[in-house]
Amino acid sequence: MTLATPQATLEVVKKFSLRLDKSLGQHFLIDQNILGKVVDAAVLSKDDVVVEVGPGIGTLTQALAKNAGTVVALELDRKLAPVLDYTLKSFENAKVVFSDALSVDLKNLPDDLPAPNKLVSNLPYQVATPILATYLDKFDDLKLYVVMIQKEVADRITAKPATAEYGSFSVKAQFYCDVDRVAVVSKNVFIPPPEVSSAVVRMRRLAQPRVHVFNKEFFFKVVKAAFWQRRKTIKNALRGSPELDLDIEEIDRALKKAGIDPKRRGETLSIEEFAALTNAFKEVVEPASFSKYF
Repeated sequence: MTLATPQATLEVVKKFSLRLDKSLGQHFLIDQNILGKVVDAAVLSKDDVVVEVGPGIGTLTQALAKNAGTVVALELDRKLAPVLDYTLKSFENAKVVFSDALSVDLKNLPDDLPAPNKLVSNLPYQVATPILATYLDKFDDLKLYVVMIQKEVADRITAKPATAEYGSFSVKAQFYCDVDRVAVVSKNVFIPPPEVSSAVVRMRRLAQPRVHVFNKEFFFKVVKAAFWQRRKTIKNALRGSPELDLDIEEIDRALKKAGIDPKRRGETLSIEEFAALTNAFKEVVEPASFSKYF
């Protein structure tokens, strides 16, 4: 029986006398329609190894295990061990690893578990952005992400230049992936309901990053610097950013070479323009000066 109903979820909560920890983002899905949309968006087969962050009582884990070859569920709260033993006892291909998702090495999981190729998860709100940012940078074996996250974070992932939602995380997500929104999710489909609405986002990793840059770390520093103070022009943002240590002449020459008006704001630059600016710095800054960034 699916756990994605109010009755089934409350039965498990009662059976194990669970006290839900909102600080860990413990909001359990009780809507089969939304559960189906998440699983369908992941296009799973028995060849897939799925990592799930924060399985909770195992609602999504069960659905994933029915469709994937292996599911690796990363859970921080060890108090949920007996719950997951109970709800996943019929799913031998669902493996629970009690670990911090931000520090785990997906390429070297315990018990010789295979490296995942997909992330499908109702991510804890508090750590959704750092988890996605970390995994995008570190784990190129993850080819597809289907995540339920706070709607405001979903808006940032899918944002376009010159919008209020567009920022450094928008650029990072779109540097690595094609992104689209699968569904907007009401707070009322969770027990307990969160204070905010959610959305399901799908991120398909590109075979190569969307733009070519001579160094990814420096590229992301330039992007972060551009958004450091959104009201400033790109020239002044770069000059005042703690991320970079460039003199004004270098900034002027790089902006000119990239064909970017120094009076524009960073939030108006496309990912292609950020790449052009990054690569322009390589040509106008002394090579020895870059050693401090890498």
